[in-house]
Amino acid sequence: MKKILICVCLALTLSACGSDHIMRFDLNPQQELNTKPEYEGKSHFFLWGMWQKTNYNLVNVCPVNGIKAIDTYWTFYDSLMGGLTMGIYAPESYSIYCN
Repeated sequence: MKKILICVCLALTLSACGSDHIMRFDLNPQQELNTKPEYEGKSHFFLWGMWQKTNYNLVNVCPVNGIKAIDTYWTFYDSLMGGLTMGIYAPESYSIYCN
């Protein structure tokens, strides 16, 4: 029973996912995002993300009307890799939506 409980706790810990949602100031909160983002990617962070930053040229992604929203999230793979390496390597996925 003890082994089963440890396995269940470990599985729940490694299956954690999370997300952040960033919207521009001039958007109406009732506006919905497109079902498909214009750009998707993955950021790679090392050593718990200390002393690192990622810069993106967003003008190339949404050149005409600008950006509507940016979503960052951790998929199962991202959480698994971060957990197995104890944060030494921590990938993060993101999606960019245009107006």
